[in-house]
Amino acid sequence: MIKQPLNIILLGDPAAGKATHGKFLTQKYHLYNLDMGQELRQLEHNPKLRKKYHLDKTLDSGKLTPTELVRQLLHDKIHGRPKKQGILFNGTPKMLGEARLVAKWLKQEKRQRVLFIYLSIPLKEVIARMTGRAAYFKGKFSKRPDDNKQALKNRLDYYKKNISQVVAFFKARYPYLKISTMGTIVQAKSRLMKKLEAYERPN
Repeated sequence: MIKQPLNIILLGDPAAGKATHGKFLTQKYHLYNLDMGQELRQLEHNPKLRKKYHLDKTLDSGKLTPTELVRQLLHDKIHGRPKKQGILFNGTPKMLGEARLVAKWLKQEKRQRVLFIYLSIPLKEVIARMTGRAAYFKGKFSKRPDDNKQALKNRLDYYKKNISQVVAFFKARYPYLKISTMGTIVQAKSRLMKKLEAYERPN
């Protein structure tokens, strides 16, 4: 019997390393990397895709909300990918409504082998990493008028409120791995590998 390809939903705290560990997972399981930020950038700069999604008449004129566009993209990617290739949902979905649709569409496509991974770091580390990024990018993020630690905490509280609903939803439906990404990338990857090995090990 041919084993179904693995589909991974990868979420995590801000600055927890989703891009780094998502790249590793994509290579390990030969997945399609569904990064919504990248997908939206491709729409912006690709005339054929702009035409396909009617962006000149919808998004550019404010008639299509970002939520509707994200849902449309999720639908098209889930239904359009070859069944022999799994999908990595890299940092998406972040909203409960989108999570419900992803679960529904995965079921419709008979993508039954789904793993949910959450990358975790403490709030103090999130703030340290994000402020470190600002310094690394030479103040790129500090151009925001509210760019201070309290404002950052407020934005993180909003994120956590939404993502906690998504986490609870997926935890109730799929195998779940929570990985601490404290320390070095090598240390975090080692923890991820051990949990993946335990997940893959026959019962």
